[in-house]
Amino acid sequence: MIEVLCNEAQHHNKISLVECEEHENHLYFQERKYVLNSDKLRLHIIQLAHDSVVNDHSERAKSYELISQVY
Repeated sequence: MIEVLCNEAQHHNKISLVECEEHENHLYFQERKYVLNSDKLRLHIIQLAHDSVVNDHSERAKSYELISQVY
């Protein structure tokens, strides 16, 4: 994706490149970091968010909020 964006392409079959930016070799879509379709990577992100939230009854909502702000 970053290669396509760097080549100044306007279109891609999966996402709108007009809404993409590249910062420090990371792809951002609509100002949030784009996560590849990788279960292992997504699990790691969820674990990071979960580990940073205090354990209480609203843990799931807090984890989702943290993840959706960045990714």
